[in-house]
Amino acid sequence: MAHNVSRTEELIGILTDVSHHRFREARSINPESMLYQTTHYAVQEKLLADAFVEDSTNRPVASIDLRHASLTKAGEEFLTAHQQTEA
Repeated sequence: MAHNVSRTEELIGILTDVSHHRFREARSINPESMLYQTTHYAVQEKLLADAFVEDSTNRPVASIDLRHASLTKAGEEFLTAHQQTEA
């Protein structure tokens, strides 16, 4: 059964996937989706470097590209701190 995840849980998943280079292609997604919103948040908060998040203003679909993304020092610290509390 599916369950809603918090932004923190989603962010941990995205940062983990980026750190393991699991994004192999760009994606066009709904800007209202948790993936888009959390990725946008991670870029704004400077947790990710070299991530592309298309401006979603007046668009039903926007692109994100995390193929070349990497964690910043802040992203690494966030992930380390939250993985310890999640374990």
